[in-house]
Amino acid sequence: MGKIQFKYHPNIYEDDVLVHKSGICQCCGKQISEYIEHIYSAEDVDCICLQCVSDGTAAQKFDAEFVSWAEPVSDPEKSDELFHRTPGYLGWQDENWLACCDDYCQYLGRVGIDELNDLGIKDEVLQEYAKREDAYPLEEVEEYLYKDGDMSGYLFKCIHCNKYHLWVDAN
Repeated sequence: MGKIQFKYHPNIYEDDVLVHKSGICQCCGKQISEYIEHIYSAEDVDCICLQCVSDGTAAQKFDAEFVSWAEPVSDPEKSDELFHRTPGYLGWQDENWLACCDDYCQYLGRVGIDELNDLGIKDEVLQEYAKREDAYPLEEVEEYLYKDGDMSGYLFKCIHCNKYHLWVDAN
């Protein structure tokens, strides 16, 4: 079986939310070599294959969601795809999925100041981030934001206008 692609999480195979070891999917019962264990459900679920995430069977079977919170968009089908058919990401608190152009952004991965500099987008994303009412002070972000640090950045990109967006979280 080929790799499953997710519209809003295109780098899933490089993301730490994907566990790369053997297991039995609790939804379809198949032996698998990579799976998601991060799921919001009242049931004890810790091994779901990407196929069962992608086609929505896991969300339906376990009355579950894979993302805890996201900015609002007007199309309920987009919300259904994000919450029920897209793996979330691992953040310090719970993930916060950003939106732009009335659609969810693609989650690209965790970043720090160095990665933002390497991409040439540091000033752009920090200026936009600073406008959020729940933003950490920029001085702290510029000093403490590391990809795998106690303050991490989560990089998103709009699938319509290609603008980058940053969410910051700390332990």
